[in-house]
Amino acid sequence: MKRRTAIGRIVLAGVVGAGAFSGYKWYEWNRTPDMDYLDRRRATLAALVQTILPPSPTIPGAADAGVHDYIIRYVKDCVDAHTANTFIDGLKDVAHYSRSHFNKEYEACTPEEQTSILQHFEEKGRPFNGVLGKAETKFLGPAFFPLLREYTVRGYCTSEAGATKGLTYVPVPGSFHGCIPKTPGQRAWATK
Repeated sequence: MKRRTAIGRIVLAGVVGAGAFSGYKWYEWNRTPDMDYLDRRRATLAALVQTILPPSPTIPGAADAGVHDYIIRYVKDCVDAHTANTFIDGLKDVAHYSRSHFNKEYEACTPEEQTSILQHFEEKGRPFNGVLGKAETKFLGPAFFPLLREYTVRGYCTSEAGATKGLTYVPVPGSFHGCIPKTPGQRAWATK
């Protein structure tokens, strides 16, 4: 076999392999999201958001505020197929990781085990540093854990329990005051 023919076949095999991989990834990102799985994992999602924003004696936790229901509605109605697939695949990964490392579902794990599981996914979901990380986030989208954390905080701060008990809330402020000093121990404002 001639050298040119061998190099040509190697390049052709590389191009075909890259094309097949790209086609598979495109299909994986744009397939119809499995919303039934999302509904079945309601308890897992409640335990996840409760681990991120746990309750205190005076402030309700994220699950108490119904953040898991907000996230289910948000993923079903407001995100594209790629983001929904990323989120649902992340839930599947959490279920698999908790079963393989602790032999039980995430919601049955102890708080320390739940925290270690989320720390694993936080490390796994961290993008590269610098320009490469920005490009990764721009083209591939955020990973599961940053999405979960963002949806949890957004859902909690916009819930009634989160806005009135977790944050300082004045339903009718009466007038605008551009700079109001905070008193010691005061929570952040839910209204601006």
